[in-house]
Amino acid sequence: MQATAEWLDTDYYDILGVADDATNKQLKSAYRKLARNAHPDANPDDPDADVRFSDIAKAYEVLSAEETRAEYDKLRLQAQRPQIDPGFGQWSGTPQDGAGFVDLNELFADLLAEQQSRPRAGIDISASLSLDFVDAAFGLTTTLIVDGRSVNVRIPAGIADQRRIRLARKGSPGVNGGSAGDLIIQISVNPHPRFGRSGNNLTSTVPVRYEDAVLGGEQAVRTLDGSTVTVRVPPGSANGQKLRVKGKGIPVADGHGDMIVTISIDVPSEVTSEERGLLEQLRSLHEAN
Repeated sequence: MQATAEWLDTDYYDILGVADDATNKQLKSAYRKLARNAHPDANPDDPDADVRFSDIAKAYEVLSAEETRAEYDKLRLQAQRPQIDPGFGQWSGTPQDGAGFVDLNELFADLLAEQQSRPRAGIDISASLSLDFVDAAFGLTTTLIVDGRSVNVRIPAGIADQRRIRLARKGSPGVNGGSAGDLIIQISVNPHPRFGRSGNNLTSTVPVRYEDAVLGGEQAVRTLDGSTVTVRVPPGSANGQKLRVKGKGIPVADGHGDMIVTISIDVPSEVTSEERGLLEQLRSLHEAN
């Protein structure tokens, strides 16, 4: 943040109601209390609420950062201090043709020139990246075009939807030898037609035949990398029951999550005459019992 002409006419300490030697903790406490009470949503009938809330936020913005607070204090001190009158060797107390008083325009110009000559860090840049579900799970290296530059980006395995990646020194270049800003990438992960995600666990729903759910059996299940594993279906499995396959979930830095398989009992819409006869026999047995 650079000094502005507004600094010369505004007492940010007074706006926050704190002394000019207030600690950062005291500044934060005062700001939170004032901002909560002055927020426009809390004062819907006050047309000046927006301005008052903006003034409070600006005061805290200037004073909460060590560098800008120091510049603000320096500017206030120099603007309020009378200069020595070289003709009399004493402090000048009344203005006579401007002699003995600080030229605020010159002071402000000098301060700006000093600021502009300092090394200044570049600003952070935001970008977005959309990933396929499988690419987000296994990670990849890709290229983004940011402000006309090609930036290589390594996506770590297991990154989740709406996570952010910060690439140091890949943002806007600095000024006067200052370091570049960072590049902040917002990740969005496209849904998969077969798989879902719960933490680091991979989720999937598989159809299981009625007889296998009743008697127990084995079911082939597709995994994220395209291979298949065989899952044992316990006898008497209910619709919606979940089975866990260890180590077949989302790959992360310290290993893999698990795969959670949800059973969906497959009820056929059509049966052969032989199957119908067997089912009718089964129903008769149930009714008899």
